[in-house]
Amino acid sequence: MSPVIGITTYQDRATWRGWDAHAALLPYVYVDAIRAAGGRPVLLAPGGDEDEARQTVAGLDGLVVSGGPDLDPCRYGAARHPKTQPPVTDRDAWDLAVTTSAVELGVPLLAICRGMQVLNVCRGGTLCQHIEDIVGHQRHDGPKHGFGQHSVQVAEGSLLATILPSGEFFDVPTHHHQAVDLIGDGLRAVAWEEDGLIEAVEAGPSELGGLSGFVLGVQWHPEQGSDPRLFTALVTAATDRAVARISMV
Repeated sequence: MSPVIGITTYQDRATWRGWDAHAALLPYVYVDAIRAAGGRPVLLAPGGDEDEARQTVAGLDGLVVSGGPDLDPCRYGAARHPKTQPPVTDRDAWDLAVTTSAVELGVPLLAICRGMQVLNVCRGGTLCQHIEDIVGHQRHDGPKHGFGQHSVQVAEGSLLATILPSGEFFDVPTHHHQAVDLIGDGLRAVAWEEDGLIEAVEAGPSELGGLSGFVLGVQWHPEQGSDPRLFTALVTAATDRAVARISMV
């Protein structure tokens, strides 16, 4: 069985073949990663309301909340930092709605970079808007139009440690200038950069009251590497959900 995996998209202007238009966009590496792991990718364009988000997520077996621009700080009660990007209001609302729906409905969830920040904010957490102010360096940022690399260490005994090595540092692709600050309700930090910055959060059904044992956010970009393990784990959890749904019919 190939589970259906929704992937949130960017909302931006795009130019192609002489066209210049408002568009829903997604780097194809996300699609490739889901297909390579055995899932069927479906793109989720921003703009729907909370009811549409819930109905959409209810029809999925898994969800990837993709990377992208900064979340509007008004979403977590903060004033705008000078380095924070302009808001994309429709996308912010949609990503928060589908993420909240996935948690409440027990849909396996992998939240990537901005997606991890969305997960944290939808659980009442906050963000550090410019991490260079905190850590004093730029190795999280990566180049302007690409990805850098830094090391992370995963906590032993975590869900993430059943997927990736724990107790040792390893390199991951990175491109972010914001990060989790106050951790949201029911989430726990399970990976850190060498400077102590939180690089992954997770939760189980007992923490969030949902049905899924797979709620995972990573601050790095696994879709940019050659390591498929996070996507394979998501698709495995989504397959279990799909089988369970069929058995209930």
